Amino acid sequence: MANILITGTTRGIGLGLVRTFLDQGLTVYAATRSEAHADALVALGATHGDRLRPVFGDLDDEQAPQRLLAALGDEALDYALFNAGIYGPSHQDPAQIDTRATGALFTTNAITPLRLAQHLAPRVVDGGVLGFTSSQMGSLALNRAAEMPLYGASKAALNSLLRSWAERSAPLRHSILALHPGWVQTDMGGGQAPLTVEDSTQGLARVIQAHRGHALCAFLDYQGETLPW
Repeated sequence: MANILITGTTRGIGLGLVRTFLDQGLTVYAATRSEAHADALVALGATHGDRLRPVFGDLDDEQAPQRLLAALGDEALDYALFNAGIYGPSHQDPAQIDTRATGALFTTNAITPLRLAQHLAPRVVDGGVLGFTSSQMGSLALNRAAEMPLYGASKAALNSLLRSWAERSAPLRHSILALHPGWVQTDMGGGQAPLTVEDSTQGLARVIQAHRGHALCAFLDYQGETLPW
């Protein structure tokens, strides 16, 4: 039975990914900040039993990697997906954002996913996949972040860190994937978004599993199409 770790799992894409992989028979380690807002996640345990293994705690905390490793025990991972992210201030104006908010945005969206991945990578089997929820707004070539420049910049930072890590780690043991989930009907995406969470997460699951055994670094959307960095 395959094992997967997913972060940011109380709602939206993260919760959808948990459902998708549980339905496929995987054991899911679902990491999220607090049990207080995890009713939907905890309820899945009634259906899937011990194949759902919640791990609670602040992922931005420096001790988060050790907490996740302790939850895994001696288990190895086939996949690890780093999904947690924040929008940043609603104004999205670099002239208005303060230092604390800037630090929180870039820490949560760029630094934390890579820090967790670097600690957990040795527990991912050879040929496994490390996936990261990015966005087409992180693509400098596409330049689609005009309305969300701060959020887009944080995802561009994530993409840059992933490429640098892949270069330093060559030859790769795993696939390292920056993933654009599409415009999805979540709290962040809004009700006008064209994609349901189920459509997005099922597509992401196919893309992730298709890259098992392929040790490469790529920027892909939920349909498997390559995006320019």
